[in-house]
This record gives sequence, structure tokens and C-alpha cells, in this order.
Amino acid sequence: MCSLENIIYPIKDELDTFESNLKNVILSCDNFLKDDILKFLFSNPKRLRPILIFLFSKILSISSPLVQKIALVSELIHSASLIHDDIIDESLKRRNNTALHVKYGSKIAVLEGDLLLSLALDILSDTTQEISKIYSNRIKSTILGELEQNKNLYKNISFDEYIKKTFNKTGNIFMAGLEALFTISGKNKNLLEFMENYSIYFQLKNDIKDIDSDVNNGNYTLVMLYFLRDYKIEDFNKQKLDEYIKKANETTELYKKKVLFNLESISNSIYKETLLKIVDLEL
Repeated sequence: MCSLENIIYPIKDELDTFESNLKNVILSCDNFLKDDILKFLFSNPKRLRPILIFLFSKILSISSPLVQKIALVSELIHSASLIHDDIIDESLKRRNNTALHVKYGSKIAVLEGDLLLSLALDILSDTTQEISKIYSNRIKSTILGELEQNKNLYKNISFDEYIKKTFNKTGNIFMAGLEALFTISGKNKNLLEFMENYSIYFQLKNDIKDIDSDVNNGNYTLVMLYFLRDYKIEDFNKQKLDEYIKKANETTELYKKKVLFNLESISNSIYKETLLKIVDLEL
């Protein structure tokens, strides 16, 4: 079975440098949770955001020290959001390890997530004003999306509202990294559309996998929204979900087709091939 680790060889040098840089960033900020944070950051991470940033930089022919900084910022912001999400969702585990808030309490976990954000801001201050503004706007959109999601808990929202929420949840930090690269190279319409569609496709797949916990938390994702077109919430029964899971999978496949279409015009074959493999992975 193919894994992310097996297909990123075209950017292995960039990723190795990234891993070293990330470790140094954490070690530079000494606190009693340092070992826990290192374990959190380096225990089976996907590194999907840095991987995409490095692949995009190759496709856009960018050679700049800013690329490593953009990758670090995206990963630190994403990691901070995971710590905060675990508190909100009352998750007990993260990457097969005890969640920080379970081990140390919510107050400490919130502060540690905030610390990762502050480290990201410190790196941003060493980029450009334009890049800093991009991340500021995208973080704001992500938080507003989370607030909107919580406002709509236990509600039957429209498909368009769900797709907007889905993008806000996942797409903003993906997009921030790509838009930051555009400040160096200029825009690329196909990569922009790829990132928009891939963000939604990625989250749709995760929502289908997380249907049980999302229903329990009142976060009605696509499967439940399809179910609620035919039933009321009081009629909910797991045995009735199969046909709606199938329907949600069909919608997810439509977004996958959009993603693959967006990649057709990319001529950098080795990096295009890697992106195509990433699209097919279960992450």
C-alpha cells in the first residue's frame, strides 16, 4: 500500500531541512512541555501542508528561503489548531498519543497551542508584509468558520452552507501557503483551483470517516445532511445511513474529478505525478 512517505522523494531534501528547522524552532522556546510538543509534532505527522508547499514551489520554479518559512508557518498554525480542536471536541487521543488537554488540562493546552501560534507569528515577521497579511486574513476566516460551525450545531444546513463551512475548516491554511508562494512567482489559476477543490475533497473524505463522532457532537456533515432530506433527526438510526454514505461518497468523487482536471495542464511531470498520488491517498 502506497504511503505519503513513499511518494515525496522529489522533495526529500526540502522536507529533511524542514524537519530540522521545525525541531530547532521548538527547542528555541524552552518550557516544561517541550518534550510533549516535540512528541506531538514528530509522532507520525502527515506534513501534508509543507509537502504541498514544496511541490508547488517546484512547479512555480521558486527558489527562495521564504519557502521554508512559509512551510514552517503553515505547519505551526495547523498544529496549534489541532491542539485547540482536541479541546473543543473533547478528543482523548491525537496520533495515538494522549491529547495534551487530557494530560495537562485545558488551560495548559490552550496556552501551548497559543505558543505554537506565537512561534508562527515570529517566523512571519521575518517574511514580508504581504505574506503576513495573507496568513492574518486566512486565520481570521478559519476562526469565523469555526464559530459559524458551532452556531449551526444540531442544525440542518444547506449544501452550499456545508461546502462553505468545509472549505473554511480546512482550506484557509492550505490556501495561505499557496497564496504566499504567489507573492514570489505570480498567480497560477490551475494550482489555485486545485487547492480550492482539493481542500474540500480532503475534508469531505474525513467527514465521512468521522460520521459517528460528528453526529454525537451535533456537527451534521454531508452524510447526515443527505439523511435529513428524507428523515427527521429523531428518526436517526445508523442502519439507515448506508445509502447516504454512498451518496456522500459520490459527491466526494465529483470533487476528486475537479481536482484531477485542475492538474491536467501542469507540465512538470515528476511533481504532477506526486500530486496525483497524493490525491489518491487515504490521509
